[in-house]
Amino acid sequence: MKSIPAGYENDLLTMVEILRITYYLYEFKRNRRGTAPIYCKLTTDGAERQQFSTGLYVTPDLWDKDAQCVRGTSEDAVLINRRLQDITIELKGIERKLYEADGNVSLAEIYSIYKHKTVEEHTLCGIFRERLNKMEQLVGKEYSPATLQKFREVFAHVERYIRTSYNTQDIPIRSVDYRFVKQFEEALIVQGLKAITINKIMQRVRQMVTYAFKCNYIQQDPFVEYRPLKERKRLVFLTQEELHKLEHHHFAQKRLETVKNIYLFSVYTGFAYHEAQALQPKHITKGFDGRNWITLVRQKTDREVSVPLLPQAEKLIAWFREFGSTDDYIQPRISNQKVNSYLREIADVVGIDKKLTHHTARKTFATTILLYNDVPIEVVSKLLGHSNISVTQQSYAQVLNKNISNHIERLEKVLDVQ
Repeated sequence: MKSIPAGYENDLLTMVEILRITYYLYEFKRNRRGTAPIYCKLTTDGAERQQFSTGLYVTPDLWDKDAQCVRGTSEDAVLINRRLQDITIELKGIERKLYEADGNVSLAEIYSIYKHKTVEEHTLCGIFRERLNKMEQLVGKEYSPATLQKFREVFAHVERYIRTSYNTQDIPIRSVDYRFVKQFEEALIVQGLKAITINKIMQRVRQMVTYAFKCNYIQQDPFVEYRPLKERKRLVFLTQEELHKLEHHHFAQKRLETVKNIYLFSVYTGFAYHEAQALQPKHITKGFDGRNWITLVRQKTDREVSVPLLPQAEKLIAWFREFGSTDDYIQPRISNQKVNSYLREIADVVGIDKKLTHHTARKTFATTILLYNDVPIEVVSKLLGHSNISVTQQSYAQVLNKNISNHIERLEKVLDVQ
């Protein structure tokens, strides 16, 4: 234990600081992502020593051993370096307060106060409410109403899990560790939710926890070692034969005929339900090629997408104008729930043995309309409004493989002739 030398008890400006703080990379604990944890080592003039994980991770090639910081000016580098500075300031502040209290300080006491300090208690549900309130204020600017609703649904899952598992209404954010993350995921699995749904829920919970981490409410990211569930995706779309059957079946009931045409419109444009329902005449413009094009900003990716109107889509717009009473919109206003309900009825009548939903129209556009007609994957990606071509490649891998097989088969025939 060290004391302030005689004569300096009241002169904190000349306080003898015994605490030395060093940051180093613990490369032997590198995780599957290739990042290693940054550790903090505390030493004094004596033999006392204490080390702990900062909860921060970085790839070894970005760590500057001499400067004890992350190289570069990326967002992650700035965030990590700022957090290291905060830790240093906090530890030095504890040291100073101990000197101010009685002139005595020990490394064990500094570390104990740092690890068990009493700060404003932030809670998981409290952070959700704070962020949901902010998102509500930014609807139409940074967030869509649909995105806000999805986060509210995730919050409901979190609240239900805390009530049933902890017998309380909320938990401190510092209690959210890797164990909490995995057990929450397992609870969702027990509910019978699909892997894709669970992954989306976990992704949104992670956004809230990351916010808490960046705000220094927690010192470690509990999602660092977390891996999403493997998804078994089955691509559902209409074949050329099924599409032909649907197009040429005329329903006596107007509601079914209307929903059939709403579906077919997305088959020939690729627009998702919310995009198709939001279309207005102002979105249709003449393109450089003299064709009519639809141009709008996709809610999901916030990217502008332009799609040329195929003749089939032009005819459907004319039908909506004549029979659909569309007011200011291109399509009649029908809820997604009703559309999907009627599509199940339509599939039964027409004899399509598939679970028909509005989203399968977009899949049919990408596969039967585009890829099976040898439209390049780069063009398909652009027409779908995907943020990255890899998204398109992953989503339609099985169709691409069939296209490759067809091309190879044609190539073999050409080579046989030669």
